[in-house]
Amino acid sequence: MSEKITTKLKGNPDGLLAKISTPWSPRDASSGLYPPLNLPTRHLSIDGWPYPIFCPENLVKQFIKGRSDDVFVATYARSGTTLTLSICRHIHLQHNPNLPEDHPLLSDKRIIQAPWINNDFSPVDPEKMKSPRLFKTHNRYEHLNIDSEKSKVIHVFRNPKDVVCSLYPHTQSGPRIHFFDFQGTFEDSVEWFLKGGMANGCYWTHNKEYFMNERKYKILHINFEELTLKKRSAIQKINSFLGYGDLAEQQITAVEEATALHQLAPNQVGKPGSARRLLSFEQRSLFDARTEKEFDGIPYIPRSYTDESSYQKQS
Repeated sequence: MSEKITTKLKGNPDGLLAKISTPWSPRDASSGLYPPLNLPTRHLSIDGWPYPIFCPENLVKQFIKGRSDDVFVATYARSGTTLTLSICRHIHLQHNPNLPEDHPLLSDKRIIQAPWINNDFSPVDPEKMKSPRLFKTHNRYEHLNIDSEKSKVIHVFRNPKDVVCSLYPHTQSGPRIHFFDFQGTFEDSVEWFLKGGMANGCYWTHNKEYFMNERKYKILHINFEELTLKKRSAIQKINSFLGYGDLAEQQITAVEEATALHQLAPNQVGKPGSARRLLSFEQRSLFDARTEKEFDGIPYIPRSYTDESSYQKQS
């Protein structure tokens, strides 16, 4: 393991930690890890799976009574959640130009437009939301407690080499450093990711369960690389999955421009390829081998997830 960073938590901005409903265990003095799952980040354990401390079991497992136009964007953290939600929102707006002024999709706040209702900070009561409703979730598949007959799920996945590069700064900025309290280096975070993750669980297990879709949800699997490198076709694919008729070319352009990555900063870190400069060749090789083994036989996986040459050629 690399030398540990010893930076201490600096205060508690806006009393955010006080708003968390479920107590978490303190860091163990001897191991330096947080119980109960012995991880380097604060977490809650729900059925043996780690969640951030602001995602209590009652909210993670709450049932959402479905409507026919409900859409849940389900991702492992840092896999294109904000981009996909924004694309869905602007597709809805193209087809529904006369929504009432108080409709969530017209809000300028993302936590209102598409709430993450599994955490303590969500200000939205889903039952009171006007349709069409758009939701965000990082839940493990078995905790996706939704109406399988009505609700639709867009499962977004991303190359794990890029996910790990995005996760580390995500835990190091703003209030998140107070939630996770990860005091290791980037090298440490890579090692923990390969071991099985931190407060988000194992990347490969999380995505594999969605690929298997044992509960037979109405689900669209789409990857971050398609959303960024083949964006127009991805917009058309999502539009069709939402049940709408074809978008005109100018409408596709409008959605494309409204969801440009620079419009979403600081939530996004850019197009695929972060690992080219942040991970060593040896580290990338470890990820490639792990992904090839874990996702063997799954038809949705781009070659760039398991092949160095394909990864380098992305543009």
